[in-house]
Amino acid sequence: MATSLQEKAMCPVCLDFFSNPISLSCAHVFCFDCMQTWVSKREDSKLTCPLCRESSEKPPLEEWQIRTLTLLIKQHGPLLELSLHVRSELQRFREDMTLDAATANSLLVVSDDGRSVRCAKTHYDTMEDPRRFTHLAGVLGTPCFSSGRHYWEVEVGEVKEWSLGVCKESVDRNRKSDLSSKDGFWTISMKAGAIHANSIPESRIPASPGLQRVGIFLDVEMEEIKFFDVGNDALIYAYCPLSSLERFCPFFLLVLPGERDSGAALRIYP
Repeated sequence: MATSLQEKAMCPVCLDFFSNPISLSCAHVFCFDCMQTWVSKREDSKLTCPLCRESSEKPPLEEWQIRTLTLLIKQHGPLLELSLHVRSELQRFREDMTLDAATANSLLVVSDDGRSVRCAKTHYDTMEDPRRFTHLAGVLGTPCFSSGRHYWEVEVGEVKEWSLGVCKESVDRNRKSDLSSKDGFWTISMKAGAIHANSIPESRIPASPGLQRVGIFLDVEMEEIKFFDVGNDALIYAYCPLSSLERFCPFFLLVLPGERDSGAALRIYP
């Protein structure tokens, strides 16, 4: 019952309670601000639904029924407290993900179960493979995605410096640096105790001292990826739009062995 009410009162774009909800002619409902942002990022002037891509033939109408339902749920929130977290809503999109060892830099050690990766002190005798990252201490996750909504969580634990997110399937595996969106990487990075969004220009975001697990939500149709601080149930950063004719691959990166390396591992949760 709580889940059903929650879904009826939440915008499919921002995954939060409706704010000034509007209905398109296709009957899909969104927050007014979410639709305004969506329209402003489109190259054409048509009012197109973010979900089904149907063009609306009439102006959106305010959904007073949804507004009323949203208000009631907010008023009785304590009764549904366990069901009203954004992260709980994202669980239905959770992926059973593993690391693709064939793409891992030769200084990375992927666990036998394919769920964790750490840096080694010496190079492993690995076979040459064009899929492998040769300079960056990176590895891809599997599966990769060309449509739909997908969610996964990564335990960063004691790893001092890392990058997480997605990249185009065709990114240059021989590159040495520049994990920017123009090069096909949409990631956040932990550097010197602060989080950096590898956007253009780069953004610096204060990191919670207790950050232990990062939630990553990819919505291919909405052309966005969001990063969450799972422990604090808080949004860290969002990229929108991200667009590619290729598949998006989960991306994991550690710092190569050195003074800053603790031997700690990144782990896909659970």
